[in-house]
Amino acid sequence: MTTGEPEVLGEIGRFLVRFSREGFSGMLRVEGGPGGALWVRDGLVVAATTPAAPGPESLLLRSGRVSEKDWTDAYTTGAPADRLAAELAERGVIGEAALEAVCLAALFDAVFAMVLSGVESCAAEAVGPGDRLPLLPVRPGVEHERLARETARRMGHAERWREMGLSMRVRPVPPAVPAPTLLGSDRIRRAVLERANGRRTPRDIAFVLGKGLFAVMSEIARMIEERVLELGAPVSAADGVPVPAPGESAGENPADRLPRRRPGTSKINEVPALAGGGQVPARPLLALRSLPQEAEEAGPAGE
Repeated sequence: MTTGEPEVLGEIGRFLVRFSREGFSGMLRVEGGPGGALWVRDGLVVAATTPAAPGPESLLLRSGRVSEKDWTDAYTTGAPADRLAAELAERGVIGEAALEAVCLAALFDAVFAMVLSGVESCAAEAVGPGDRLPLLPVRPGVEHERLARETARRMGHAERWREMGLSMRVRPVPPAVPAPTLLGSDRIRRAVLERANGRRTPRDIAFVLGKGLFAVMSEIARMIEERVLELGAPVSAADGVPVPAPGESAGENPADRLPRRRPGTSKINEVPALAGGGQVPARPLLALRSLPQEAEEAGPAGE
């Protein structure tokens, strides 16, 4: 981090500073609860994924911004040539600027979710031409300083949420005697309220709606302050599987129904040079394809 900049990213930030200095291209594997991965090209972060927050695919599909048919058609044509973003834009499914905003929001949201969940360790890994990489990267990428500033802003809100008892593991529920509220045309508020049934965590709601985790938690916090919602029973650390909502099968993650690639079988080699003082060998990311991940992603303006 630069002088005076909060080290909110912790170990993630220290790796990113080094990646920036050495022009590293590869992946940063993050261990934690539940952890995730950041993808870096020439020292810039181009994507981040975590089971704790929706990514671009979920944000586009579950929010209704892109239909499943349009996605499948564009994917079939564009994904093999690593030009899914271009294919979506050329077909008129979504504009280039709007798609870039979705991908950037998903990147910020994933890093926020990883930091909020707790980072235990990080490891740099090189990426070979046979490895599967993210489908929708941010181009050319995000500087580590900007990522730290945005994460610090979001963690400032999260600190206030902690004081009121709101975390990623609570399951909000309407109060027995609801406070009068004017929902008006606020669609996200109405959608959150309809799905806050005491069975879903903020993460679950974010995936169902195709909205960013930060956006959903921000709305839940406001609704708790206005006594429109109450804090429900938290999910235990051992009980990380989302509770199925009515109409969902037990053990089924709503994101698992999205059209997606199957993970590849190629191996990723660790880069031991990062632990010492030598240069990390820069290997250009020849293509940006889909990253295997346990859970999918969430909503367009996922701020």
